[in-house]
Amino acid sequence: MKTKIALLALSLAFSISNVFAHALWIETASTGKKGQPQEVKVFFGEYESNEPDSAAKWFSNLKEFKLVLTSPNGNTKVLTVSPDLLFYKASFTPDQEGNYKISIVHEVAAIYEKAKIEYYAFADVAVGTSKINTTFPAGAALTIRPAKHVLKVGETAVHEVIYNNMPFAGQKLTVVGPDKKGKPAETDAQGKFSFTPAAKGNYFMEAFTEDKTPGKLNGKDYEKTWHLVTYTTEVQ
Repeated sequence: MKTKIALLALSLAFSISNVFAHALWIETASTGKKGQPQEVKVFFGEYESNEPDSAAKWFSNLKEFKLVLTSPNGNTKVLTVSPDLLFYKASFTPDQEGNYKISIVHEVAAIYEKAKIEYYAFADVAVGTSKINTTFPAGAALTIRPAKHVLKVGETAVHEVIYNNMPFAGQKLTVVGPDKKGKPAETDAQGKFSFTPAAKGNYFMEAFTEDKTPGKLNGKDYEKTWHLVTYTTEVQ
């Protein structure tokens, strides 16, 4: 009996730790055309090991995320999403030229390991221009902000990490390229880091930080908040 209980506890601990190792991310083409539908997919799972979770098994209230589209003129709207096997999908049709930002800011309803979890995910779509959209949702405490997102192979762009409206110096990140091999990066004293794609394909950037300020969520106490952000882009 003791062995069964121990195995159950080990299994539960593994499942909880696995949840925190997961990320929420957006995939879409980095460029679009006015008047043509743009497909957007939202995944949850392990990007680097190419293991997205089944959309039917997303934990807590994660399925209730809102996928927000910010148009070049600053207007926002929530896109309608529908589940597929390994992701949620949506689409929009650009009606103006400029940069469209797609974002998710989601607070997990349940407390895990005495922590509240905040997921943030971002992607950009350039329509007729590569000028970046600098508008970010007010509720996003941690963001990865590209200076330029439509890149060619070998071209360098300087990105910035912002935490609580301030440049985040010394923040560690993981950058994963089309080969699915993660490479470490770290911001400088101004919260900036350089990104130079070595091949065409999708690129995934992830950062994490912990805020040890306690609080209460849905009637339950938490001791800390985990902020997890991803930014994805396609190098063409």
